Amino acid sequence: MIKWWIVPLAAAGVLFAYEDVSFSARTLGLGGDQAAVADDAFSSITNPALPARWMRPVTALSATLYRWNRYWAFSYVQPVRGLGSIGGNLFYWHIPGMADRGSGDADARFFWAVPFGKHFNLGAAFGTHSIWRSPEQPDRYAFEERFTKGAFFSIGSLVSLPKGLGLGLSVVETAFDLYSSPIVHTGIVWEPVLKGSGPFSSLLLAGDLALRFRENVLKLHLGTEAYLFRDRLGLRAGIRYGTDELSGFSPTLGVTLRTHRLQKTDFELCYGTALSYGAADTSMILHQFSLNVLFGDARKAEKDSILAEQAERARRLREQALARERDRLREELDQIKKERAALERERSDIERLRREALEEVGRIPGLGIVDTDSLINITLTDQALRFDEGSAEIPFPDGYRVLARIAEFLANYPGKMLRVEAHTDNVPLAEEFGETYKDNQTLSEARAEVVRSYFINVEGIRASLITVKGLGSKEPVADNETEEGRAQNRRIAIRIRK
Repeated sequence: MIKWWIVPLAAAGVLFAYEDVSFSARTLGLGGDQAAVADDAFSSITNPALPARWMRPVTALSATLYRWNRYWAFSYVQPVRGLGSIGGNLFYWHIPGMADRGSGDADARFFWAVPFGKHFNLGAAFGTHSIWRSPEQPDRYAFEERFTKGAFFSIGSLVSLPKGLGLGLSVVETAFDLYSSPIVHTGIVWEPVLKGSGPFSSLLLAGDLALRFRENVLKLHLGTEAYLFRDRLGLRAGIRYGTDELSGFSPTLGVTLRTHRLQKTDFELCYGTALSYGAADTSMILHQFSLNVLFGDARKAEKDSILAEQAERARRLREQALARERDRLREELDQIKKERAALERERSDIERLRREALEEVGRIPGLGIVDTDSLINITLTDQALRFDEGSAEIPFPDGYRVLARIAEFLANYPGKMLRVEAHTDNVPLAEEFGETYKDNQTLSEARAEVVRSYFINVEGIRASLITVKGLGSKEPVADNETEEGRAQNRRIAIRIRK
């Protein structure tokens, strides 16, 4: 929602820079217009570059009492992030005449002040000035030649130097029709840094030199200002001098009462006086009052800048963290790829070794191998491992050599489950073996167990990986009616689960 105090901006312009009247009571107390002092919303009168770095909106109302004359002025300045400050002023000067409406002046202008870098401001203004006369003064009135007629423009600059110095230069009231002479202002200001716990919280010294070349008029303004009680009470004094007959020499005084909350709306009430205003025969005291309102938080832009900087720093940190995480993941991915490649090479080597071991063990006479996707079945017939009749002892040394070669093959499948099965033919055991083994079933169980014991005790295979089963003559693979068939049925089967 637009605040109520923004509405006057639509009708506001920058004040007309009369060299005879300071529209700010503060600058009047400093001796007059100051081209390098950014004091309040009327600063742009003398130099439109001055408000470029203001942090919050400012509005001001000024009233000047001079003999029977009344000067009224209103000003507003709005800072715009990234663009400096824009604003405007209205002025009304009524001179009572012999008729009811008298004579007078009205002035309106807009300005735009822009900061460049840390030490330079540039500003421009444009506006128009109107003059009306009483019927009893149809030709002119006393101050007419002092004011630009019709449309005009102003330009100004401000340079900030080290140790609190500032230099201002402006050319104001330049008519587009070049009818009247512009006013050139040069100014200097010094704001020393106060140390310690003295009575003054701030100090300012300022000077301004104004020249109107066509009329050969020179005006000098000098002033000093000090604030006490933590910038709440301002005292100032100055002198003003002009070579024209109206200005003469005049000492000035001023005082300001203001709040100093900074983070909330502040108010300034200023009074200024010129103790001897005008030439000797018309000298009088001039009084001026100004009320300034500084809206909002003066440190908002600084806080926003800090928040923006923090957000930007957090964003950069997040990006850096993401970049580091991305690099770490890429390194891990590269490492995984390398490990996978190594595993593939290792797997290929293992498969090659297994194939070679399978081919090698397959050369044992009487040994048969069946290799499937999930199982390797090694069959040892009588020709490969021949037990004595009715015996469960491994034949020495041939039987041990065969089982040792099979153990070398099993080393290619570490941790795999093994099953040892023993088979016999269907010929009953002779009576002489009946005391040890009652039948072929018990004999097959004993032979299977002895093979298991060999793998455990001699080859070091874990016992939990080996199971045994004696099947006797239950699963023949050949005809038991022939000796050749019975030899094939007498066998040891070793099954390996891949």
